[in-house]
Amino acid sequence: MQVEEDVVSEIDVKHAVRLAKEFAAGIYDNEKISRLGLEAVERTEDGKYWKVTLGFSRPWSQPKARKSDVAKSLEKVLGGPPESKAEREYKVFRVDAQSGEVVGMDMFAE
Repeated sequence: MQVEEDVVSEIDVKHAVRLAKEFAAGIYDNEKISRLGLEAVERTEDGKYWKVTLGFSRPWSQPKARKSDVAKSLEKVLGGPPESKAEREYKVFRVDAQSGEVVGMDMFAE
């Protein structure tokens, strides 16, 4: 008599990223985040989780109204401030490699 081993399927990296993005979009829905994008992904050492790092911008971190080409040229000549870019925020989402459930979100730390 042969004993069957339990075969446990795991989600692949693309599925983990999609789940993390869906979770982020849902949890930040009221904040109207934009430019949500993948920054990094890796498997934890024990293999239990995918760590998916996502970057995004929030409405209050967007640069002010765009300047005209003339204003930009004057700033360059006169040494004015460089054009600012939208700030990005980064979060690391832990996705269970078996179930696909997002089980945690952490601040990104370098």
